[in-house]
Amino acid sequence: MMVALALMSILAALAIPSFNSQQRQARRADARQALLQVQLEQARWRGQHLQHAEQLSSLGWPSERSALGHYHITIDAASSEGYTLTATALGHQAQDTDCNPMRLQLLDSALVVFSSGADLQADAAKCWRP
Repeated sequence: MMVALALMSILAALAIPSFNSQQRQARRADARQALLQVQLEQARWRGQHLQHAEQLSSLGWPSERSALGHYHITIDAASSEGYTLTATALGHQAQDTDCNPMRLQLLDSALVVFSSGADLQADAAKCWRP
C-alpha cells in the first residue's frame, strides 16, 4: 500500500506541472480571440470615424475582460494611423510569464504586429501560434 501511494505521489508530482503548462497554453486562445475581435471592431469603427476608438466601450464591449475572463483587454494607444491592443493575464493565467502580456499593434494603417512578453516587436515565445 505504501509503495502504491509513493508511486502515485511521484506520478502526480510529474503530471501536475505539465498539465498546468498545457492549460496556460490553451488559455492563450482567449487572448488571441479577444484581440482579433477588437481588431475587427476597430476596422468597422475607423470606417465611420476620423481615428480608431480609444476605449472598448466605444466598440460596444460591456467589459474589459476577454470572453472567458482570463485576460484584461485594453486599448493602450489609438490614433488615425493605428492602435495598440494589450491582453494582460489574470488569475492563474498570470503565471504564463513568457506570454504576458500579449499585444496586437496596427502601425501606419497597414502593418499588424503580434507580440508578447517584454518584446514589443516580436513573439519570441510563439504565443500567437495555436
